[in-house]
Amino acid sequence: MHRSGSSLTASLLQSAGLHIGRKLLGADSVNIKGHFENIDFYEFHRGVLRSQAIMEDGWTLQGKINVEDRFVEQAKEIVAKNSVSRVWGWKEPRTTLFLDFWSDLLPEAKFLLIYRSPWEVVDSLYRRGDPTFQEHPELALKVWHQYNQIIRDFYDHFSNRCLLANINTIVNFKESYIKAINQKFKTNLTAPESTVYDPSLFHAQPLDSYRPSLVNHYCPEAVEMYQELDARAWWPDEKPNFSWRELIKPVYKAEAFQEWVNTSNQERENKALRVQLQNFQSQLHQTQGELEHSQTQLHQIQGELERSQTQLHQTQEKFAYSKSQLHQTQGELHQTQGELHQTQVEFKRSQSQLHQTQRELEHSQNQLHQTQEELENSQTQLHQTQEEFAYLKSQLHQTQGELHQTQVEFKRSQSQLHQTQRELENSQTQLHQTQAELENSQTQLHQTQAELENSQTQLHQTQTELKRSQSQLDQTQEELAQSHSQVYQSQRELEQSQIQLHQSEALLEQSQAQLHQSEALLEQSQAQLHQKQEEWNRLQTQLYQIQEKLEQSQTQQHQIQAKVQQFQMQLHQTEEQLKQSQTQLHQTQEQLQQSQTQLHQTQEQLQQSEIQLHQTQGELELSQFQQALGNDKDGQDQMQYKLLVWEACRAYHNKALTKMQECLQQSLKYTPFSGTQTVNDWLESFAKFSSEKGCELDTYSLTNSEEWKQLMGRAVRVKPILGTSRFVGQT
Repeated sequence: MHRSGSSLTASLLQSAGLHIGRKLLGADSVNIKGHFENIDFYEFHRGVLRSQAIMEDGWTLQGKINVEDRFVEQAKEIVAKNSVSRVWGWKEPRTTLFLDFWSDLLPEAKFLLIYRSPWEVVDSLYRRGDPTFQEHPELALKVWHQYNQIIRDFYDHFSNRCLLANINTIVNFKESYIKAINQKFKTNLTAPESTVYDPSLFHAQPLDSYRPSLVNHYCPEAVEMYQELDARAWWPDEKPNFSWRELIKPVYKAEAFQEWVNTSNQERENKALRVQLQNFQSQLHQTQGELEHSQTQLHQIQGELERSQTQLHQTQEKFAYSKSQLHQTQGELHQTQGELHQTQVEFKRSQSQLHQTQRELEHSQNQLHQTQEELENSQTQLHQTQEEFAYLKSQLHQTQGELHQTQVEFKRSQSQLHQTQRELENSQTQLHQTQAELENSQTQLHQTQAELENSQTQLHQTQTELKRSQSQLDQTQEELAQSHSQVYQSQRELEQSQIQLHQSEALLEQSQAQLHQSEALLEQSQAQLHQKQEEWNRLQTQLYQIQEKLEQSQTQQHQIQAKVQQFQMQLHQTEEQLKQSQTQLHQTQEQLQQSQTQLHQTQEQLQQSEIQLHQTQGELELSQFQQALGNDKDGQDQMQYKLLVWEACRAYHNKALTKMQECLQQSLKYTPFSGTQTVNDWLESFAKFSSEKGCELDTYSLTNSEEWKQLMGRAVRVKPILGTSRFVGQT
């Protein structure tokens, strides 16, 4: 059960060595040391309750909660995730509602069952301020009874797997409690640390409190249940301690009147608090006016601060821009100086190349002069050679003419010689014929001697002519040989002249080639000289431009430095104004914090007063309605039924439909009517209550709400209570 000391017990067990999970619910104003609740099991239980339309906090009177199959696998996953140690467990108050489920799922599990007196649990729930119990204070005892009844029944069935203990016994005998766990469940937990328990955080009822008697008077079954738990629980000396029964005394009328007096005193205090609240409200309005004025000043200061920051930001941007320009200018200056140095080096190298080129040019010019002189000599020799060649050529033509004439004469002489040879051959042929005839005509020799003599005479003439022809032929051959020798000599002279001519032409071509090379070198040198001059002019132009840029950069740098100094002065002034603004802002913030603190205190007092006033009004209305019911002669069940219906009407009037549904659902256990009659009685009661409050009941809105529709399915199956016995309809 909630507020039964389970967080304290879990912290003791964790200190003793029990693994209770890695992801635990954190601390809050209720449990400043933490709840020590495993979030996995916390979310699982709330999810199951939510799936069955039960309040997630676990405020239910339902006996058994069935876990759907879809949650079983999720539960197994949670167990597998958290069972990382041999001895492990978890703490979560809603586990009480699922003891049977976990017992079946984990048959080897052991259960540490903690309980606390009903008056202490109810007091802790009231002090915690749960809305459910603020609206239904009697529900706290019923929930306590329901939870602890489940614990008692579970212990009766599985006592060998459980250790039941009162939280007060655990607090007073912490080490003995750990030893009892080790002895019963064969564990090896160590003694908890002494600093775990803080007595100031554990509130117990004073011995003179009337609340145990009040619980016994209005809910004796809760006291009986508490006594049964003590009878079954573990005690160090195995003797139950029932000393708390001395706190239970009869409830006298004087106590009721004393409660009346206390209520009146509370109303008087509430009235004084309302007056004080009005004074606080007037002070609050005044403070709010001052706060608004301070906020206006603060907005003005913030506006000035924003403007100052804007100016500062602009100044910083300008300064950064000027600084970047300065760096850029310096970079350009360094680059320009580097280029200037490189240009100077190249200029010096160009000058050295120019001097070398000039020397080569002078050398080329000297060679050119020499070449020109050689060319002139060659041209002179060529001219002379050409004249000699022309003379030799004319002689050659003349010799060729004579040679041609000689060849013609030689051909004619050859033709005459051929003719003479033919004639000679003919003469020889005739001679042979004559000899043949002579041989043949030896007998006629004598006859032809005369003819022979004539023939010999002719032969001598022919031989003479032949000798003369041969002499002429010899003379002609001699002339021809002379002509051939002259031609050969002329050809040799011509060949020598041609050789000299070719040598002269080769020398001329060589001289011309050298001349062209010299001219090309000269043109190249002149082009390089022209190019160097252009580069020199361009470098001088760049140098002038760089010098101008440098002067401009220096001028801009001086201007930027002046602006930076001006900006620094403005920045210093702005910083002083900012400090003043911050001082004023700090003062305003302190005043604002003081005002907020006063406002917060006033609001807390107002909330407490409203809570007390609401409780007092609720108790007063409840007392009046109970007094009205007390005057009736109806039975206890009918009074309970009317009381629950009246609380449902008030819950609906306060827009608390969930509470309305719970009260009407509880009234079904005590209704003396049938299902239809019960619904009609509800509507009449709602209409009457609304009429008393000065408003009209919206029946359509009521009957069409989800809470009302859920009630209808249960209400129609309700059977009325007969006599004074209780019979609860199955829902």
